[in-house]
Amino acid sequence: MTTLTPHAPTSDALDRALASLEWTLVGSHRHQLTSGEPFARRHDGPGFVYVFSGVARLAVRGAPSEDLSAGELVFFPRAHSISVLATGDVEFIDVGFEAAPFAHAAAETLPAALVVRDFARQEPSMVALIDGMACAWGRDSESGRRGGSSAHPRAGDAVICSRIATTIVSTALRAWNEAGCAPAGWLRDVAEPRIAAALEALHQEPGHPWTLDDLARAARMSRSAFALRFQEAVGETPIGYLTRVRMETAKGLLLRSELTIGAVASGLGYESQAGFSRAFQRHTGSTPGRWRVEARSGAVQEPRASS
Repeated sequence: MTTLTPHAPTSDALDRALASLEWTLVGSHRHQLTSGEPFARRHDGPGFVYVFSGVARLAVRGAPSEDLSAGELVFFPRAHSISVLATGDVEFIDVGFEAAPFAHAAAETLPAALVVRDFARQEPSMVALIDGMACAWGRDSESGRRGGSSAHPRAGDAVICSRIATTIVSTALRAWNEAGCAPAGWLRDVAEPRIAAALEALHQEPGHPWTLDDLARAARMSRSAFALRFQEAVGETPIGYLTRVRMETAKGLLLRSELTIGAVASGLGYESQAGFSRAFQRHTGSTPGRWRVEARSGAVQEPRASS
């Protein structure tokens, strides 16, 4: 008889998720726009936007546009491109984090953009921390030059501000989760420690020729028990999930790198470009080449997870 580990309480799962997510600051930039003025920036890693005052419309590739007001925060768990249009005079901060080679599985379950309404009222102590980040050391996420908004960066700014950023994002995720905006099951990987171990291994090396036996060993479970528990916890088979991770990784590589389609296919464990292309088209409805062109032009619009 197979004995299954009880599910962790939601509070424990959230604690594990937040403990697993740390962010390294790249840059923080404060902006003031007059009504009708646009702003755009591309980030190679996660980040967030917080509105100090005024109103604006935020457009994010892969997610619907959002109207933002003072006190609202939007977190982006992965690489992202944003466009801001001031619909009135607006002041906001745009914060970027270092891109990790492979995001933690908990971050991968999140939608493209997490909007936390009324963040300032819910978490007033965080507003002062965000305000201080605009004077932090940073490395500009587009040009790579050092120097944020401060003319006199201090030793330790990079470490201190990264920890502040982690605190802010953790608080925002908690508020977002408590507001009922989180998609069902986003904490499942951290609520199931053994499944989490397999997910982490899979996310770290999506191009590895994983088999069900390999993933079961990573989870320290028998093959049959692992397959059953994975299906229950994740909602799909291990191999189906692996395919989805590979396709999402491929989209990131196609968008942000100059790798050939063949190189992307090989790096993700496909023996032929044709096999990869068929899998990619089943996943996205488009060939890799067409998807790359449309994504870089901003024509690709993908639905965001429910919020």
